[in-house]
Amino acid sequence: MRTKDRVKRRGFTLIELAIVLVIIGLILGMVFKGRQLIDSAKVDNVIAQKNKILAAVNTFYERYGFYPGDGCTTSTPASPYDCTGTKNGVVDSTTENNAFWYLLINVTHLLSQADRDSVFGQPWNIYYKDGGDWLDLPGGAQIPTKLMCAIDKKIDDGEYNTGHVQATVPYHKNTDCWSLSGNTDGWIYLFP
Repeated sequence: MRTKDRVKRRGFTLIELAIVLVIIGLILGMVFKGRQLIDSAKVDNVIAQKNKILAAVNTFYERYGFYPGDGCTTSTPASPYDCTGTKNGVVDSTTENNAFWYLLINVTHLLSQADRDSVFGQPWNIYYKDGGDWLDLPGGAQIPTKLMCAIDKKIDDGEYNTGHVQATVPYHKNTDCWSLSGNTDGWIYLFP
């Protein structure tokens, strides 16, 4: 027997390496596509959540004749009829903000706590700005800019500083939202 016949071959063939690289490529492709699907789902979730909160606000207004929290002098009113303070058509104080959520979640049950919890890991607050009340996350830049841009394009004008969806990080209607990085502070208009 020849010496060459007794030596075991070690290593991978080019075909085996090619198959491994193709499998790795497919896995990476699925991971990146999965992230895009998750981000798109978050955008749709925020829009649905905003619409549900707005529907609850409108239902409350139809029933009681004022916006939830407006005129409340305590953060935890037992009834909407306990809000006997001056009603100015907006929720513009910390007490009124707390009463807004308390009335919708704990008193009238028009919303659940899950309806207030954002996909960004924090509950929404009401922020008084420019004469109206906006959904806002506490603590500054909490929302990925690419998601805020996508939300803006889906339900508003796609401009970061105008309309009913606004942010602190610039983007425009012709911006590729999915190429943006970092976080922004953002607001979504609710009422009046």
